Amino acid sequence: MLGSLMYYELKGQTGFKINGNCPICNSQAYIDSAYLSTFTTMAVCGICGKFRYSHHAELFLKDVSNKSDSGRYKLSHILRTVSDGARGIRDNSLFPVYSVEDFEKMLERPDPPVQEKLSALLKHLSTISAFPGYKTEFDSANDYSVLCGKNAIEANFYMNSLYEQGLIVEKPLYTNQGTTFTLSAKGWIELDRIAKSGSESSNAFVAMWFDPSRKIFFDAMNTAITNAGYLAIRMDFVEHINHIDDEIISQIRQSKFLVADLSGQKNGVYHEAGFMLGLGRPVIWACEKDQLNEVHFDTRQYNTIDYTDADDLRKRLQFRIESILGKGHNKSA
Repeated sequence: MLGSLMYYELKGQTGFKINGNCPICNSQAYIDSAYLSTFTTMAVCGICGKFRYSHHAELFLKDVSNKSDSGRYKLSHILRTVSDGARGIRDNSLFPVYSVEDFEKMLERPDPPVQEKLSALLKHLSTISAFPGYKTEFDSANDYSVLCGKNAIEANFYMNSLYEQGLIVEKPLYTNQGTTFTLSAKGWIELDRIAKSGSESSNAFVAMWFDPSRKIFFDAMNTAITNAGYLAIRMDFVEHINHIDDEIISQIRQSKFLVADLSGQKNGVYHEAGFMLGLGRPVIWACEKDQLNEVHFDTRQYNTIDYTDADDLRKRLQFRIESILGKGHNKSA
């Protein structure tokens, strides 16, 4: 099995024949350096998915791939997540071109906690299960990247953990072709629980100053969130008959992550961001660059998008979302 390579072939995207090695994980891959007009290279890898990178980034990746403790598994995970979210796209120009700076930011990400990796694996198993009771194979040799695992050994460990928790039926028996599995009823119920908890939501709560002068920046955020595959939720656009404070809390609870624009230094933005942090979910911080010095001391340690204009905000926010959370699946995107 060849992970995402098999998927592209099944979709009729023939021509991806192995002719080299992935610049990240060193596994066999299809490499196309024909994009001379844009100075980019495209790779299709069973582990890292389909991605494009600049020629400067190619040198950086060669250095990363030669280091055993470089954290390159994080790159594999993020690129695979974005690639899987774009399955079916045949126009290679639609795939983002990653730069050295992009890869450096990916490497700075912390390793996901154990529960997050278990949930990611369980979700992946559901996507390759046609229906409850369906028996198929998990290819740990190629698909360890879907859970941000370092290798197949770690992926197999989590497969065993799912069995011990009763979330898959059969005890995994590993071969060169992977291991067969069937999700149990308990596994499907756990997936429902995860979805209702907000972690599988497509909603992105936007906390910001509602002044009319900020409309151009909300439009930029809305575009970035939509292009990343999520649905932007801003309270003044939500129809409801509840007490406003209760509705805010409800909408935050139903969101996968929160974008906090600190421009204007509004207390409500800090409150809403703090509530989301208390839920243990991601908060993406942003602020106009010329106001960054006004940000409250307690939040200055967070990596903040210090944008210069609306277009800068749009581009950087979309990349930040996709780097941290992967491509979403909102149907309106």
